[in-house]
Amino acid sequence: METHRQDDVSSQQPETENPGVHATGVSVPEKPELSEEQRDRVLKAVARRVAEAVIGGPQSGLKAHLGEAGEVPVWGAFVTLKGAGGTLRACCGQVGDASRLSSALDAAADRTARWDLRFPAIQRGELAELTLEVWILWNCQPIVAEGESRVGAVEVGRHGLQVIRGKHRGLLLPGVAVEHHLDARQFLEHVCRKAGLPPNAWLDSATQLFTFEGYSLEAPMASLLPPELRELATGRLAMGDVVRLAALAHHNLLAMFQGATPNYYTSAAFDGPVQGVVLTINKLNDGTATERVMEASRVFPRGELPLQATLMDLLQTIVAGFRGQQLDPRFVSSLRTGLTVFVEPHHIGTAVDCALDGVHPRFHALCLVQDDRWAVRYDPSQNSTELFEAVMKRLKSSRPSQTQVYRLTALSTEDSVEASNVSRPVAGPSVRPPAVAGQFYPGTANGVDEFLNQIFPQNVGREEWAAALVPHAGWKYSGKLAAEVWARLRVPQQVIIFGPKHHAIGCDWAVTPHRTWALPGLSLHADPELAEALVKAVPLMELDAAAHAMEHSIEVQLPMVARVASASRVVGVVMHGGDYDVLQKAATDFAKFLSALEPTPLLVISSDMNHYADERTTRRLDRLALDALQACDPLRLWKTVRENRISMCGLVPAVFVLETLRQMGRLNECEVVGYTTSGEVSGRQDRVVGYAGALFR
Repeated sequence: METHRQDDVSSQQPETENPGVHATGVSVPEKPELSEEQRDRVLKAVARRVAEAVIGGPQSGLKAHLGEAGEVPVWGAFVTLKGAGGTLRACCGQVGDASRLSSALDAAADRTARWDLRFPAIQRGELAELTLEVWILWNCQPIVAEGESRVGAVEVGRHGLQVIRGKHRGLLLPGVAVEHHLDARQFLEHVCRKAGLPPNAWLDSATQLFTFEGYSLEAPMASLLPPELRELATGRLAMGDVVRLAALAHHNLLAMFQGATPNYYTSAAFDGPVQGVVLTINKLNDGTATERVMEASRVFPRGELPLQATLMDLLQTIVAGFRGQQLDPRFVSSLRTGLTVFVEPHHIGTAVDCALDGVHPRFHALCLVQDDRWAVRYDPSQNSTELFEAVMKRLKSSRPSQTQVYRLTALSTEDSVEASNVSRPVAGPSVRPPAVAGQFYPGTANGVDEFLNQIFPQNVGREEWAAALVPHAGWKYSGKLAAEVWARLRVPQQVIIFGPKHHAIGCDWAVTPHRTWALPGLSLHADPELAEALVKAVPLMELDAAAHAMEHSIEVQLPMVARVASASRVVGVVMHGGDYDVLQKAATDFAKFLSALEPTPLLVISSDMNHYADERTTRRLDRLALDALQACDPLRLWKTVRENRISMCGLVPAVFVLETLRQMGRLNECEVVGYTTSGEVSGRQDRVVGYAGALFR
């Protein structure tokens, strides 16, 4: 049998076990007919099975509860749990050769309740708020048609789809096409994407495609659970536990600061899994007002943290910080210790579509998660919309469609609390030292001059262009092409270079705060005033030296700027992540900002093209991207690169700059100066990087 997790049309296919259906024959051709009484029994039995798996303790199988209905043959079954507004909470299933309904549902219910690792574990206290949906599947058969004819074999509203190619597998239920308003072709493309295949893989005869049929049963969990399970479906942590643990933390803080042994554990308070702990240290001003001195936090909405052990870890962090400040013990003893604990996580959507109507700030916090970054806020004085906006501002998310939103039950001794693991901007020194000299380009002044003398073209006419695209690999590979671009430019007094952010450290959209760029044997002016104005104009951007400390994408351009326009002032911007609508909005802000400047700065995109495919594939993929660039169409570039999985590292800054120019009416012409690959230098054809140079106006 195969196991699956079912989700929205853009998600990745989960791991499967066993080979699944064969390419020939029909599995379970007859519809599994159930009476109304049997359908009701199925829903109640599955709800019980899910609740027992969540609550723990003895679990009863479905066979005894389903009676004759459990013996009905099916091709597969899925169990789905939905939260507020229909938000997917968990969904897993089992498909394959014919099996009994009881067996398929038993496996699907257990996996949905415990093992859908995309979401936090289902909490006891949320069971009664969920909606249960059960899909019963039959009539799986291969699509024997070839090529375009496969579209005609798919009937939207009737068929679900399964795709198999090598290790790639994907499955979408019949309701997906209806819910997302897909036609048959789009349905085929989406199931291929779900399997991690190109969207047009369904056209290839090597790709196995199957249709199947199914129907769903649905009801609120609260109406299905027996009374004894409803009573158990509640959380365990209470406010009294939090107050006692805050007092224990204060006692331990003083003991650890003075070198005494703390009490590592108390049986007088709850100790079990939670989703977040924030320890706050405050001092009293004027006897009533408090001022935050220090805080430490750990939040994990998609998993579990041991409460008291986590609290002790956070205390050790606080004490280490105090010891570094050489504080008076009497001052430490006067501090107030606050504690906030988060439990019962509910996934309520993404930052572009989340169900805030179930968020009650008196009891709930909001936690936003993007990749490995998170921000959380609890503030009863705000409404749910204000709370959401505050957390978004703290997270600085440039990809709201990929930012997950969780509602957490908050038990806190504080009036409000906010915490995050997002990097704070770093001011840094006034002079930014070279980070990659001697690696990406020569490390001495003579070496730089000699190299530039060799690669810069002579007697080239310079013209005014609005923007340029230049590669940023080591000069050995892409320096000649970059020099050919710079030699064509009439460089104004201000230059803004946009590059990708290659390192995790620092803010995602970071602008250099420095006054000077130091280079081997010379220096170049930065422009902190322009940088500060840029940050004010584009809200997602921040002045941050940390993100630029080791970044090469801008530094490798600077000696060339010094060669062609040594008096110009250069601002660097690195960008990581961004949905297209976010980039478009930011470009609107940037275009308005640039329109007020006279003369307008030169905008430079520092980006390489496709990475680490063979020579032929790299040139083919890069040709697609270059066609989009020459069309002066930033949206086409975005779609082309993403849909064809072109690893163009500077896609985000490129789209941002080109969309800005488009809105300003300055994106009417693109001249490709040249194209090359690393293989032309290394001689290696099996693993190359593509490089392009282009001019825009």
